[in-house]
This record gives sequence, C-alpha cells and structure tokens, in this order.
Amino acid sequence: MDFNRQEVINSQTYYEILEISDENASIEQIKQQYQKLLLLHHPDKSGFIMNNINNSDENIKNNYNKERKVEFIIKAWKVLRDPELRKVYDDELKAMRLKQDEIYNADIDLDDMEYNEEMRLYSIPCRCSGNYIITEQDLERGANITGCTTCSLKIHILYEVIDE
Repeated sequence: MDFNRQEVINSQTYYEILEISDENASIEQIKQQYQKLLLLHHPDKSGFIMNNINNSDENIKNNYNKERKVEFIIKAWKVLRDPELRKVYDDELKAMRLKQDEIYNADIDLDDMEYNEEMRLYSIPCRCSGNYIITEQDLERGANITGCTTCSLKIHILYEVIDE
C-alpha cells in the first residue's frame, strides 16, 4: 500500500495528524485520539451548515480545510488501526527517517537536475560516471538524499515544497 505521506497536511505523519506523540501507542489510545479529533474537526459538528448559509469565500475555504483535515484523520485511522498496515507504515516511516539522516557529499538544486517526464524522475551525473537519481514519488514523500548508482557518494537535493 502506498501511503503518500507528502499528501498529508504539511508532511505530517499519521501519528502527528492524530496528535499522538508515542508511536508505540496502543490501538485504544489511537482510537480515542481519532474519535476526539473527528468530533473536534468534523464540519457537521462545527457550524458547517450555518457557515454555508453565509457562503462567503472565507467560510467556504474554512469548510474545505475542515473537510480535508477530517479526510486525513480518517486516512490515518484506517492505517494505524490495522496491525499489518501499521507495521508496513512504521517500516516505511523508519526507512524515510534513516534515509534523511544520512551523510551526503554535496548540495544539488533540483532545478540543476535533468527531468525525465516519462519515468517521472530527476537525475544528474556523478563524477564516477554513475548517476544520482530520485523519483517524483521519493520527493513527494519528503526524501531529499539520494546515492549514486555506481559509487557510494550521496547528494542532498534542495527543493521547496509548494502547497496547493
């Protein structure tokens, strides 16, 4: 299952979305947080209907943001409540964190890399004749360090996440 963590609000993990500080929290603790946040943010519980009567741009935007927040809360709950999905998610999260903690040899701006639209990846040659390659999916997940395909050198890719 592809969790696409970058899709969630400000690159938050599912634990952060549910405001859980301990990633070893029990299912019961996660469920309590899920229910609490769902009640707190659900548009039907927080003036969604009344705000729609006013129909101002700000009210529409606020309601949309609440709906999106609720979507993320539900998505986080669906993954964290299932022991198998949670294990896969935790493993991916751990791998991403380890990848981010690596030592790198240079900073490279994403704009300096060549983009392959068909394969949806960026690349730049290494001094050893190998290539540094990073996919759009890696970037969307928040990865910014990649290794050469031939040698052990790594680069740190500089890019800005643009919120839509």
